[in-house]
Amino acid sequence: MNYRTRRILLIVLVSILLVVTILFMCLLIFDKDLEPVLSKLRETEAVTEVVAETEAPQTEAATEAEPVTEIQTEAETEDPLIAQMNSIYTFSQGPVAWERKTPYSGEWCEYEMEGGRFSVFGCGLCALANIYSSLTPYECSPVAMYRYAMQASDYSPSWGYGAIDWPYMGQTLRSLGFKVSFRKKDLNYETFRRAYRNSLTAIVLVSSEEDDTYWQDTPGHYVNPWLYDEERDMVFLGDSGNPDHNRSWVPLRYLYDAMAHDSSYQYMLVRSYDEDRNTWKYSGIEEKCTFPAFYMPKSVQETES
Repeated sequence: MNYRTRRILLIVLVSILLVVTILFMCLLIFDKDLEPVLSKLRETEAVTEVVAETEAPQTEAATEAEPVTEIQTEAETEDPLIAQMNSIYTFSQGPVAWERKTPYSGEWCEYEMEGGRFSVFGCGLCALANIYSSLTPYECSPVAMYRYAMQASDYSPSWGYGAIDWPYMGQTLRSLGFKVSFRKKDLNYETFRRAYRNSLTAIVLVSSEEDDTYWQDTPGHYVNPWLYDEERDMVFLGDSGNPDHNRSWVPLRYLYDAMAHDSSYQYMLVRSYDEDRNTWKYSGIEEKCTFPAFYMPKSVQETES
């Protein structure tokens, strides 16, 4: 290696050593400058932790007060439809409902009456009791309605035939202060829907022989629709013969399609109630009955007829 080469290598080594020294000095200076900043950050974190610990109990205290607000909200936003449903009586006639202890089932399912076994023929009388108990200040059982109908109308059941027919239902309801109208099946569904919407309730005679979409093995049966959900086109159904149907929402169209043609009329509308024209004003359910949790008995009145 000649002198020129050795000189170049020496210069390179010295230069590298100088650069390393400068870098080392810069790191020392930077570290000193950074320390105050790091200290400030540590102090800030400590203060944040203290504040968080101080605020935690306040948050828990605020949470404990929330149920009061929630209770007020529930009271203010109570669904009026639920209140309407709870005001409607839907008596059942048969032993299956009574065995299950479903709402408004009763011991009358076991009664032998002049017309035979009440569980077989009592659908129309259950519907009448529903109307009287739901739309007046009074209440009665289907059995009380059975006895009253024989006094207020030409209804005269005989052994083997106890079903109440349209004319006797009309006579009975009119003596109780109701205005009613009887109708045959309308030519189109829209006419029936409009007629039902303009009434308080109805009694509809359905048969599976006409349509078995909802009712099967049902040659003839009175059902009692209530309310109307326009958005879904559905009604709150009183079906005394089937506990799975009773107090359920079903399409109004089901009732129209299943209307029994083999009858003088297919349905009856209840238009209004006049307290001054009610000649009975009896209230009380003496028979054993399963009532829903929301049930509130009405005051007992003396029979005026």
